[in-house]
Amino acid sequence: MAAELLAEEEAELDAELTAKWLVFMKRTENTEDNLKPKLQIAFTKQEKSILSKLKGKRIPDTSDAERSYDFSLGVKIKENSVEAEKAADKFVDQIYTASAWQDTFTAAMLPFVTLAYKEAGDAAFAEIGIGGAFNVTNPRARKFLQDRVFENVKGINEETREKLKRQLIQAFDKGEGIPEISKRIAGIFDINRGSRTDKIARTEIVGASNNGTHQGYVDSEVVVTKIWIDSRDDKVRTTPHNHRIDGQERALDKPYSNGLLHPHDPNGAAGNVINCRCTEAAGKLKEAA
Repeated sequence: MAAELLAEEEAELDAELTAKWLVFMKRTENTEDNLKPKLQIAFTKQEKSILSKLKGKRIPDTSDAERSYDFSLGVKIKENSVEAEKAADKFVDQIYTASAWQDTFTAAMLPFVTLAYKEAGDAAFAEIGIGGAFNVTNPRARKFLQDRVFENVKGINEETREKLKRQLIQAFDKGEGIPEISKRIAGIFDINRGSRTDKIARTEIVGASNNGTHQGYVDSEVVVTKIWIDSRDDKVRTTPHNHRIDGQERALDKPYSNGLLHPHDPNGAAGNVINCRCTEAAGKLKEAA
């Protein structure tokens, strides 16, 4: 009888966590969908700027440069020439400056990240029965959001630089000219406006939402424990290992067994954050005095 009661309680908790995750996903996906066009516009501006600066440039040709070989094995150990890598590192800065795009992408992202953070904090208050609105105008919250967006936008634009550099290395070693390089750049930005925009929007909005949820629990001063909720569909990740802790309960100020204080913990490794769709729920609450 006790076993049956325990199984029933576990089933009820699982249903509650699933319901919370579904609400969480509906809310974040709506904000993601609104952010994506803004990111696509920003990437299109980048592409046009780069292609414009590319016109008339003298293109380095390292197609005759020496490659590195391991003659004892008779195999090539370096696909691109050292000359191409050096030339690309200089050339990319002639057509693209990552820091110059900080304001453009910040303007695109900050309003939606702020909205996701606030909506999650409000939802956390409602979940535990606290009236009033979650405050995102205080200095702490504003600094967190601005710092988060600044660092993430910086990473987005630096990654674009690396993608451009890799394509330039290959182009220089093949002796390609502006038409071929332009096609390579267009290919980068086709991905940027497609799957990369999807990944950025999901990571930023789900991340802001999870941080808002956790801060809502902290600000409430009544939440004692929290419960990790894995994704509840066929897209759930099995790696890294931290996505196998569904239902784990911990004290609010203590990390889960994966080392994260909450899903999308800013101190978590990239592999534990990018594309993560987990969230958390409030567990035990303080008893009224």
